[in-house]
Amino acid sequence: MPARNTSHPRVINCSVLSGNITIKTHSATDVIVEEPSGVRAGVAATRDGMKRIDAPMRGLEVTEDDNVITVRNRFGGHGNLLITVPADTSLHLKNLNGNVTVDGVHGEVSAHTQNGHITLDHISGTVTADSLNGPIHVAMDAVDAAKPMAFSTLNGPIDVTFPPDLKANLAVKASRGPVYSDFEVTLGANPATTQKGDASGMRFEIRIDRNISGTINGGGSQLTFRTLNGAVYIRKKK
Repeated sequence: MPARNTSHPRVINCSVLSGNITIKTHSATDVIVEEPSGVRAGVAATRDGMKRIDAPMRGLEVTEDDNVITVRNRFGGHGNLLITVPADTSLHLKNLNGNVTVDGVHGEVSAHTQNGHITLDHISGTVTADSLNGPIHVAMDAVDAAKPMAFSTLNGPIDVTFPPDLKANLAVKASRGPVYSDFEVTLGANPATTQKGDASGMRFEIRIDRNISGTINGGGSQLTFRTLNGAVYIRKKK
């Protein structure tokens, strides 16, 4: 898909039902969308002297409007996508069953999968990532301080690496897992709350929230981490 408007960066909207989404970058201006042909595991390459003829396992629809490229799965089924983009590209990626992998993008990255891993490496800009079942691994080279970022998963760890000069406000909730960081985190107040336990007002409950709030390097952009079953790792890039 050639570039028709070079006055602003590309945006990729990609949504698939099942299969892995992989994004890599190149120095050209085109966006290349590839779907390798595939067959189900265990299907023989030859039979009775005949060769298997492979065809794409699903149809794709790729459209472009003012530098916004939309990739859709037309017929469902399983298949993997490889999309090659200029580094200065924003991504909105949605996947029901499969992994999302991105490397080297400078822009706004939004990655969502229900069952799969999210791996984002060498990212500059902002990230929103969430997975229902699967870990999240993000490594950022630079952060857009003017925009918030959020990372959430129901089952799985969240592991994010930031530049050492990160300035951020933290909001972390790991209901059933520990939280680790090699940044110096200044913790905020997290007082217990007292409330009425019944309508008569004769019984009270004291609750201590497991939310963690704090700042890194004096505070800055808002970073939110949430996981039910899993640890949270907030790393400083070496």
